[in-house]
Amino acid sequence: MFRTIQDIKKKISTNNRKDTTYIHPIASYEEIAKLIAAYSNGNGGNIILGIKDDGITLNIKSFVFNLKIENILNLIDGKVRIEYNRFAFKGNNLFYISIEKSDELVSVNNTPYKFNKDGDIEEVTLKKVFISYAHKDSDLVNILEKELKKYDYISITRDIKVTAYRDSLDEFMKTIRDHDFVISVVSSAYIKSLNCMYEVMHLMQDKNYLEKLFFIIVSKDDIDYYNEKSRYDGFEAQIYDVMDRLKYVTYWRDKKAELDLNIREAALSPELMVNFSVDMRKLNSVIPPMDDFIKLLSDKVGRSFKEMYEDDFQEIIDTINR
Repeated sequence: MFRTIQDIKKKISTNNRKDTTYIHPIASYEEIAKLIAAYSNGNGGNIILGIKDDGITLNIKSFVFNLKIENILNLIDGKVRIEYNRFAFKGNNLFYISIEKSDELVSVNNTPYKFNKDGDIEEVTLKKVFISYAHKDSDLVNILEKELKKYDYISITRDIKVTAYRDSLDEFMKTIRDHDFVISVVSSAYIKSLNCMYEVMHLMQDKNYLEKLFFIIVSKDDIDYYNEKSRYDGFEAQIYDVMDRLKYVTYWRDKKAELDLNIREAALSPELMVNFSVDMRKLNSVIPPMDDFIKLLSDKVGRSFKEMYEDDFQEIIDTINR
C-alpha cells in the first residue's frame, strides 16, 4: 500500500527513518534507482528529497533540482510500482517517491540490490540451487520448487539431462557443481536410479559437501503429497533398518553383475561398446561408496518431506541465506 502525503509528513515530523531514505542536496539517478530497487526487493519504502539527515535530526531544506523520473526508470530492470509527487511542508517544496514491494526481482543495470541488516544498500547474491530427484517423485519436487520460488534470490535448476553430456560425465558433474546448493529428494526410486546415484555420490566427494548438500528423506507419511495417480508402491526410502539398507547395496551389486554378464554374452565390438561405456563408468563409481551413502542417510542427516514442508523448508532457506 502506497504512503499518502499525510503519512510522509508524519514521518518527517517524528524523525521516522523506518523504510525511508532522506536526500539532500542531490543524488545521482543511479543512486536513486538503486534505492528504488532495494525497496522493491524488500518490503517497500520511501525516498524523500529535500531533507538533510545527519543521523540525529532531520533538517528541512528544499527540493531544488530537476528530477526526471523516466530517466531513473530507464536504469531499472523489472516491474516496479511507485508513486511520486512534489508536496509542500512547513513552507518548503519537497519531493517524495513511494515504492511498493515488487513481485519480481528488481535490478539496476542488470544488478539486483537489497538493504542489509545495517540499512546499507548491497548487491543481491543469487544462490543457484540444483534439485536432484527421481521423476516418480516429481509431485514432491513441484511443491518444493514452488516454495523456493517465493525467494527471488534463489535460482532453481532441475532435470539436467545426463544424455546431453554422454561424451563427458565430468562436464555433467561440473554443471551440477556450479550450483551453490544441491537438494536431494531421496526415495526408493531415487536410490535405485543410476543417474541420481551418480549425481549424489560424486557430490559427496567434494570437500565440505555437507555444507551445500541437503537430503530430504521420503517417508511413508509423505504419501499425501503425491497426486493419487502418481503414487507407487514402496515409494519411501527404507533406510533405518539394517536389512532394508542391505537390500539397496545388493540391488546395485546385482545390477553391475547383470550388465557385465549381458555384455559378455553379447560379445559386442569395441565400436558398439562405446554406447555402454557411460553406464559402466557410472555403475563402477556408484557401487563402492553405496554403503557409506546409505549409512549417512540412516544417521538422519536428512528430514522427511512432511517435516520440511510443515516448517516451510526453513532449515534449507536459513542455510542458503547464510
